[in-house]
Amino acid sequence: MSDRAIDSGAAAPSPAAARAFHFLNGWADRIFVVSLPRAAERRQRARDRLAGLDFRFLDAVDKLDLDREKLRAQGIYDERRTPRAFRHRADMPLGHVGCSLSHRAIYEEVVKNGWRRVLVLEDDVVPHPGALDLLPATLGQLPEGWELCYLGYLGNDSVTAKARLKRAFYVALAPLRLVRWSPGEALRLLPRPFSPNLRRAGRHLCTHAYAVTLEGARKLLAAQTPVAFNSDQLLAFLVLRGRLDAYATHPVFFDQESLAGIGPGCGAPASYIHG
Repeated sequence: MSDRAIDSGAAAPSPAAARAFHFLNGWADRIFVVSLPRAAERRQRARDRLAGLDFRFLDAVDKLDLDREKLRAQGIYDERRTPRAFRHRADMPLGHVGCSLSHRAIYEEVVKNGWRRVLVLEDDVVPHPGALDLLPATLGQLPEGWELCYLGYLGNDSVTAKARLKRAFYVALAPLRLVRWSPGEALRLLPRPFSPNLRRAGRHLCTHAYAVTLEGARKLLAAQTPVAFNSDQLLAFLVLRGRLDAYATHPVFFDQESLAGIGPGCGAPASYIHG
């Protein structure tokens, strides 16, 4: 853990962002932004976008420092444990392994320190100023005993008639093992209504913005030791197996640069994970 957020001289956040960040500073025991130490430009953009948020950078594990065979030999990485529906067709790329190790390091810290709830962001996160006024009320709708809450995600942000039809198809074929999902997983693929601004989580992708409790971190750490999942597939695995009490906010409060239309050629570098 290193590099506590500092004043970068950036413009002040919007009033909505300032209110939301002030709330999060008191709500979360810790706020981490996962970032490679060499990603200087990403760290600066995170400081600018999150000015007023009391976060710490989590020094991410760099794919350049990883050797797959050594990780296997040391018992750190073993994709043989990954169910077919949640794994790559080939070995997980080393950048993804590093990302998974980085998120697992946070779960280790949560468990070691007994933190009640922690907010996890990635360094390409982009706040939604137009939605942030709803954030305090939304997190106030979380029930006692919640374990994970997506504040940003990709996939199933809206449930369409086509999505329901596809789920019905999966549910019908799952007992015959003709699709990759088990019957229970197929039933949980889509988010379900819970409160005005929360849904019970379905299958969502990305880990650029989520909150986790102590009990949630314990479950994630156990399932990711040794590393067997992409960081986002780990969350989806436990959600679809019904092993994690997880929610997704509606609306989302944070995007990724790529989802917000910012990427290579648009002011941001290529991914440090892919390639």
